[in-house]
Amino acid sequence: MTKKTVLGMPRTVFYVVCSVLVIGIIIGSFYDYQISVALSNTTGIGDFYQHYGNIISHLLYVIAGVCLFKGLKKKGERFNTLAWGVLGFSLFWTFYSFLDTSGKYLREVYGYEPGQAGSFLPLTLSMLTWIALACLTAWLANLILDDEKADLLLAIGSVILIGGIFSEFINAELKDFAGRPRYKYLLTLDDPTSEYRNWWEMTPYLKDESAFRSWPSGHMTKATIMLTLPMLADVVKRRKAYLRNLLFAFAVVWIVVLGYNRIHMNAHFLTDVCFGVLITYCLYALAYKFAFSVFDEVPSKDK
Repeated sequence: MTKKTVLGMPRTVFYVVCSVLVIGIIIGSFYDYQISVALSNTTGIGDFYQHYGNIISHLLYVIAGVCLFKGLKKKGERFNTLAWGVLGFSLFWTFYSFLDTSGKYLREVYGYEPGQAGSFLPLTLSMLTWIALACLTAWLANLILDDEKADLLLAIGSVILIGGIFSEFINAELKDFAGRPRYKYLLTLDDPTSEYRNWWEMTPYLKDESAFRSWPSGHMTKATIMLTLPMLADVVKRRKAYLRNLLFAFAVVWIVVLGYNRIHMNAHFLTDVCFGVLITYCLYALAYKFAFSVFDEVPSKDK
């Protein structure tokens, strides 16, 4: 691992992103409620984006599995069983992660209604759709990624898969510990400000309901996996010098749009969004440091 990079980008970029997020947290600490009031404007497009905006994030788990698969296969036949096992687990995890968030909306597209007769077919169709999409992603990743450097593939796959799983568990625990009411819940009250709480005013395990799981944003935790995309620029075939920066810019734009979407759809406050990204970004940075201390190879220079 080069000490001058974090998730494939210069270390300076990591500090800049963290600084912007901290500034957002400071601003939100004073004006969270006012910002939500100003940006509140639920739309059909916003609804679609909040339901399916993290599809790429889910599929990155599959790509991580392919990285690990190709890296282990490159290490020799004695790792074949482990390679297939890791690939299978990555497919399982993306399936589980998707069903936990966007899956219910895909089921609704096929007409699924819980407890109703005839729900088996739409449920099956939704599951097969996601399985097909995950398998297609795995096939394409296998074609696009090279296997020149086994250790590099193993390090990148480990960062994405392990960092992502760990951050999702951390996010779930923090939500329960904070118990912060969502803005859309406050809007159902006669006096929305009566139950408003700042992010630091935590009431652990208040209620096991989505309406009290605002801080930090789970959608943003999942979206932050996009910031691992620049690492993949080092293991694709026909690498180009600009690809790393292009992937980073794409990830940032995607995350910013999703963050805005979470606020204007009344699901989160600004601090929820910023903390969701900041905590996860730092966890990925730690995973990056650990993985590249275990695997010796350094990212190859751009061609």
